[in-house]
Amino acid sequence: MTIKEAESFVKAVLLQQQINREVHGDTELDDQRKPMEWGVIAAEHMGHLLGALRNGNEQVIEKEILHVAGPLLECWNAVKTGVKKVWEYRCTGCGEIFTLAKSNNKCPLCESTLELEKVIAPQISEFLQK
Repeated sequence: MTIKEAESFVKAVLLQQQINREVHGDTELDDQRKPMEWGVIAAEHMGHLLGALRNGNEQVIEKEILHVAGPLLECWNAVKTGVKKVWEYRCTGCGEIFTLAKSNNKCPLCESTLELEKVIAPQISEFLQK
């Protein structure tokens, strides 16, 4: 697949996502859907895609690929925007370790420089339940 073909596919998926929201969805509700809901919608369309593949109708196959990819894109977005990261730091001055909800470079106790130990993000299983 060339870059141009990939770009064409991504544009088609984005258009399908927009059509899905305008025709079948409710923007406010869709913005609140959990990853699991988007996954179920994509799975339902996967069944349609398998039927189209079995029948061999290329036009229907292309349509169903987009019908699967649109909800998968929504699922991806729900996963990425639902992830709560925390940063773990060690203070260069007092040696304390802090787990903070946002990025920081100064110790809350002594205002020395904080060194990043690690970024902690939940495992996928943790936010699929959200």
